[in-house]
Amino acid sequence: MYLLFDCNNFFASCEQVFRPDWRNRPLVVLSNNDGCVVSRSREAKAAGIAMGEPYFKCRERLERIGGIVCSGNFALYNDLSERVMRILEDSLPETQQYSIDEAFGVVDDERDWVPFCRTLRRRIARWTGITVSVGIAPTRTLAKLANERAKKDERFGGVLAFDSPETALPFLEDTPLEDVWGIGRRLAPRLRGLGFRTAADVARADLERLRRSFGVHGERLALELRGLPCVDEEAGETERTQVMVSRTMKEGIRDVATLRDALSRFTEKAGRILRSEGLMASEVYVVLRTSRYEQADRLTCDSAGTTLPCPSDDTRVFLRAATELLERLFREGYDYRK
Repeated sequence: MYLLFDCNNFFASCEQVFRPDWRNRPLVVLSNNDGCVVSRSREAKAAGIAMGEPYFKCRERLERIGGIVCSGNFALYNDLSERVMRILEDSLPETQQYSIDEAFGVVDDERDWVPFCRTLRRRIARWTGITVSVGIAPTRTLAKLANERAKKDERFGGVLAFDSPETALPFLEDTPLEDVWGIGRRLAPRLRGLGFRTAADVARADLERLRRSFGVHGERLALELRGLPCVDEEAGETERTQVMVSRTMKEGIRDVATLRDALSRFTEKAGRILRSEGLMASEVYVVLRTSRYEQADRLTCDSAGTTLPCPSDDTRVFLRAATELLERLFREGYDYRK
């Protein structure tokens, strides 16, 4: 059984943690260089502000509704993300972080996990100020759908469980193809061309037909919707919105040359993952931090990002951008661990 924990409106929620007077107001967080919207509060979504919308296009609308605009503070977001992940790791037998604001818990199916998740959800809110939604299901794809429905429908109190394929079927019937994890904008038109309209259509489809048309990915997608787990956490079967590569170093690093070498390896791996999934990136971010157990005057967590001139999958482009960001962030005298 999979438990998917997803922080609601994460970047916007992080800003509201430290500015309670911004709660219940339209709020957007902008990307590096204040180019476009990367996070929206619930009120900003209701006002029609779109994810990824260029700021110059929505600035007047935000001003008319008294909206709040923040430049991204990625050091803050990474810190709060780590706090949420530590709570999950301390509470669950196995945790697999999927992105900065999402993580899967892997548990047995011998108990009702809804009360546990409600308790854990309250603990995360109390200890961090961040609200999470939880989807519970026998597969990752169904857990994602359950999470999205729990987030949008207040009747479920932030937690929804698909204990069986029969439980999930009514929700699959009214779930458009584009809302299924792993379909995305590229695959949906091809499925529609073959007569598929909803997630339930894919779940009921003939597996051989799906394999002929879409290869093993189509077959796995249908099996996941039927409640049979097929997607491994490292398989890269879903359409990503980001690639994050990070490691904690055993020994602190004080010289920029060694850090540059480590960053180059991480950047090369990120580029390899990106190309393997046929994707491109438009922004590069670097986070540089010491151990959280260092003395207070030796603690630091800095981040910076840059928007590329055009989307790319070229590691050389990523390396140039990442190296420039590292030079900007590096400070002498700190033992960098991550």
